[in-house]
Amino acid sequence: MAFFASGAPAALAWGRGERLFRLAPLPAAPALLAIPPGGVATADAYQWWDEMHPEPAVRGALALDADALASWGSVGRLGGNDFELPVFGKHPALRALYERLAATHPYWVRLCGSGSAVAAVYKSERDRDDAAQQLGSHQQEVIPTMTRRLPG
Repeated sequence: MAFFASGAPAALAWGRGERLFRLAPLPAAPALLAIPPGGVATADAYQWWDEMHPEPAVRGALALDADALASWGSVGRLGGNDFELPVFGKHPALRALYERLAATHPYWVRLCGSGSAVAAVYKSERDRDDAAQQLGSHQQEVIPTMTRRLPG
């Protein structure tokens, strides 16, 4: 089941996203989307992943406390996107955008889905707006926004 069809405000996903553990929603926070020209086809991203990982990934056991994903900072420390390595390897400009966004000191920065956009979440609207100004809009579209907290 795709995350967006699950009805969960937040979730920890594993596998190819077909396994979800619902989480309490995080508080609304200022966010920034950076969208470079061009795109990444999802089929290509999966192919690159498969080429890098011909055998299923072996991962060790992991025990998480429910509070481990209760703040944007903890999500930033523990979260990830397995597509980043293969997609950044094929799209160095997307990796450079990710690194420029990371240099603005957000709580977290991640590749969105299988690519074509990078998102970051900030402590304050001022931090987000400063980051947008640092990035500029010459090489990418920059969209300041807010995350949402759905009532639950």
